[in-house]
Amino acid sequence: MRSAPIAALLLALLAAPALADDLPDCPALEPCCVPDEEPCHHPGGARGLLTLASGAGLGVGVTGFTLLGDSLGSGDPYGAVAGVGFVGLTGAGIGAIVGALTARGETRVDDRPGRPTLWVGLTPGGTRVYDERVPWGLRLAADPTLRLHDAVTLQPHLSGSFGLGTTVDVDPRPQLQAETTDQHGTFAPVRRQRSARFAVGADLAIRLPYPLPVARPARTGAFEIRWRPTLEVRRGTWDPGTDEARALEHVALHPALVGFRWHVSPRQRFTVYAGPRIDWIAFTEPGDSTLHRGPPIQAALHAEAWYQVDLPMTPSGGGPASVAGRLNLGYVHSMLDGRSFEIGPMVGFLGPLNLSFDVRIRRRGAPVAFQVTGGWWVGVGGGPYFELGLVAPDVTPGGEG
Repeated sequence: MRSAPIAALLLALLAAPALADDLPDCPALEPCCVPDEEPCHHPGGARGLLTLASGAGLGVGVTGFTLLGDSLGSGDPYGAVAGVGFVGLTGAGIGAIVGALTARGETRVDDRPGRPTLWVGLTPGGTRVYDERVPWGLRLAADPTLRLHDAVTLQPHLSGSFGLGTTVDVDPRPQLQAETTDQHGTFAPVRRQRSARFAVGADLAIRLPYPLPVARPARTGAFEIRWRPTLEVRRGTWDPGTDEARALEHVALHPALVGFRWHVSPRQRFTVYAGPRIDWIAFTEPGDSTLHRGPPIQAALHAEAWYQVDLPMTPSGGGPASVAGRLNLGYVHSMLDGRSFEIGPMVGFLGPLNLSFDVRIRRRGAPVAFQVTGGWWVGVGGGPYFELGLVAPDVTPGGEG
């Protein structure tokens, strides 16, 4: 019951390119085909198919959630289906506008932004609640790219996130007011917390000639099957540095996070991941450092979707450096990190949206590039973030990097 809506949406999106077999043939010089793209590529037709499939997914998610609510645990997967469908539908619309305004046509953008090899991210802190404190967050990550074959790439991932200070929450009830030496007001601090998160995993991408067995190749863009197993460890310490300090550890394993990437046009991509999550919870008693671990728990379904649009930014006459941008629209359904997108009484069923823009800068002929990112997590617990990355050449095992 919980996985049926996700399976239906994935099947619809997988089957959508197969409908392109009914599109008419066109010579390589006709406007409906992308120049220098083999086989013949129809970005408009691909976006139309994505619009139909994503609209159907959004309708299934909204209708299922409206009719069934959270009965039999259906609220979680139907919320994921609605979020994935929303990204596909909105992204196809944005992509159509960008494609129509692109003066140079939708040809491939050289050296387009992607995940940097090494990067550092900052999340601004701060709060509007008097006497509460939310520190800045720091994230360090490594994502080298191993090119195992012309059609197979592997990106190992290692990252760590830390709060640069202690989070302080206060209780605004009048009966708990008291004079304190480290605060401006009289609201009593009820929680002090330090947190950290570590993640390790890999992203395997296999480019296919076509996702389904058909008589002739696709004319709606390249297609990739992807697998991204991930292990995450979250650790929070309450009242650190005191005799009552206690810790909570949350281990989340995504063993079968699978999905696909559809190159809707040479400049536009739609990516979906979905899979189960297994959790382990451990805690300490106040003043004790011994972790008490519980049994594995089947947790919420993880699903995410991204629509990305590459934008060339180098002047047509060239220059000392090549510059390319990438617009990202995403939805992450994980029920982790305290982020959610709430609509009226729908609290806790939808994950946050993500809006970001990347800029990659490379000096002509240089082996490395720099990439900067600015983004915003839209929803409760979200906010802005900034990233700076270093892009190194891909590594080819057994050959030159």
